Amino acid sequence: MKKKCLVYGNCQIDPIRQYLMSSKSFREAYTMIEVPPVHLCDPKTGLNESQLKEIKDCDLFLYQKVSNTFGPYLSTDYILKQLPDKCTTITFPVSYFTGYHPQFAKGIKPYVDKNVVELLKEGKSDSEILSIISDENFYSAKELKTNVQASLNELKRRSSELDVTLDNFIERHYQDVHLFFTLNHPNYHVIRYVAMKILSKIGLPAKEIGYIVHHTDFRRHILPIYPSVMKQLNLTFAKPEDKFTAYNNMPMNFSNYMKKHIEFLKKNKHLYEHL
Repeated sequence: MKKKCLVYGNCQIDPIRQYLMSSKSFREAYTMIEVPPVHLCDPKTGLNESQLKEIKDCDLFLYQKVSNTFGPYLSTDYILKQLPDKCTTITFPVSYFTGYHPQFAKGIKPYVDKNVVELLKEGKSDSEILSIISDENFYSAKELKTNVQASLNELKRRSSELDVTLDNFIERHYQDVHLFFTLNHPNYHVIRYVAMKILSKIGLPAKEIGYIVHHTDFRRHILPIYPSVMKQLNLTFAKPEDKFTAYNNMPMNFSNYMKKHIEFLKKNKHLYEHL
């Protein structure tokens, strides 16, 4: 009889499930029980009765740590108490990297470019703003490398509390492979690596996993990479003509994307008045 597996966390759990289910050995051993990502659940009531019932009969619980910010009944502190004694628990990381996108203010949604905000407050025109942020020397190599290292250090700090980690995967590959579309929306390379580590952790062959199961999950919102970031960090995968998506899912080059973003911010001052 197959065991029951449940993957719990943010929007990254959907592709994790897809990768795990691409493994023949995993499919033969486990039935995947699906619950929504926490941001799609009701923060007041948490999971519904049928979902909680599944959790209480779970054999393998794979999870990202979820705080009380999402609601007390969705926090992993609460969910872990609902698991049966037979259940094996494995923590895996919330994949996150600020290295490509130092311009975005943390915790503000939708993503707000703090450089554009500052220049708007200074009274710069649209064309002046675009010229300034398009400069290949807008960011210095020193400040960008400091930002990258701070992000990597934070990942390492979080890793001390996890069963499955990213090791130095991001550090080894971020210059050659586009690993993150936004600060917390990883490309498939990162998700696949985490899924392989999970398979190894439960004693199944990691290399049995599919090479590309998902490639479109997070491509609906690809944040722009500044020309100075491309140059100063020597991002070999990035090109000036690259397209980015966000506004109506339309691919746009850096210049057109930023024109849209400037226009958006001018119409939505409430998003950044407190910055």
